[in-house]
Amino acid sequence: MQVKRYWDSFIAILFPPLCASCENVLLNQEELLCSYCQYHLPINDHYLFLDNEVMRRLQFKAPIEMGAAFLSFSKSSLVQTMIHKLKYGKAFDIGIYLGRQFGQQLLISPFFRQLDLIVPVPLHHKKKKARGYNQSEYIAQGLAEVLKLDIDTTRLVRLVNSPSQTTMSRMDRYENVEHVFACLDAQALAGKNILLVDDVLTTAATIASAARALAEQGCRVCIAVLAIA
Repeated sequence: MQVKRYWDSFIAILFPPLCASCENVLLNQEELLCSYCQYHLPINDHYLFLDNEVMRRLQFKAPIEMGAAFLSFSKSSLVQTMIHKLKYGKAFDIGIYLGRQFGQQLLISPFFRQLDLIVPVPLHHKKKKARGYNQSEYIAQGLAEVLKLDIDTTRLVRLVNSPSQTTMSRMDRYENVEHVFACLDAQALAGKNILLVDDVLTTAATIASAARALAEQGCRVCIAVLAIA
């Protein structure tokens, strides 16, 4: 054990851990984010109120019980930097770390009770193969550790490899993801209280489509997104 501590200290000198956002060297007591970036995280209070921005964007689009976003997303922000690293840079620890923090919110919320299962919004199998992973699964992992819930990554599937929505209009985004999700072994999900998890909510088209697919199987759906743009 003592040899390992010496080795870890030696490695830390050569390759000190860096903040996931600003990339300054972390101090001993800091985890993933430096104190400055942690303090300046734009954390939302959605978990406390049924009337919040996530719920407003999903109104009339999907039958959900409750929805919340942990952070606010803006261009050139520390949140954008972290999510880009998580989504494209294989920085899985970012998703787990922020998922745990989000989980602490949901744990004390009066609106996320009696959940049975966490379901990350799936990628199409071709996109997941190309990227190598689904970033929402790591957010779900952090949430699951705090909420003490299982994660299901197999029963909700994406049937269509839809084109990127980055340059699409709001209406085109909804048409782009209409009927692209389906439930396998629907009987196993019937009647479950599902926490549906994704990374970023913009128009809410994708997550609304996924929520409808679950609701059609008799699931009660709550939504947790890491950030709202």
